[in-house]
Amino acid sequence: MRERKKTWDQKVMLAEESFLRARNNITFAKRFYQNLFLLNPEIQDYFKNTDFKYQEKALMNGLNILFSYLHKDEFARTQVSRLSKVHNIDGLKIHPYLYYYWIEALIITIQEFDTSWHDDLAYYLREVINYPISFFTSQYFIAHE
Repeated sequence: MRERKKTWDQKVMLAEESFLRARNNITFAKRFYQNLFLLNPEIQDYFKNTDFKYQEKALMNGLNILFSYLHKDEFARTQVSRLSKVHNIDGLKIHPYLYYYWIEALIITIQEFDTSWHDDLAYYLREVINYPISFFTSQYFIAHE
């Protein structure tokens, strides 16, 4: 196991580099959804009428936005805010507890495709992705306050 005494910026860099290596696999998005549905089959109900070609592109765009958010990119911040509204209780109703499975599916999928994977990357990915996802979950009930 490698030493985990990294700065925030180092963790972001390592997590993003891992994602960038993994996303080059053309089946990344498809495999992500397979992993997500395996972790929690009930999540499939949210995708009953989904065009998965479109959804897979949306996932990859969303992941790029999340990693840009980590770099304090203003466009990414605007998009994360917009997406959180799309997914909140007035939108797609993606309850905050479901993001646990989303994060875990992401880590599993990156691990499958990152040719330079080491176990500490799961720790770094979980920590840095939780930052924008925690914003998502904090916005779930906003419209009803």
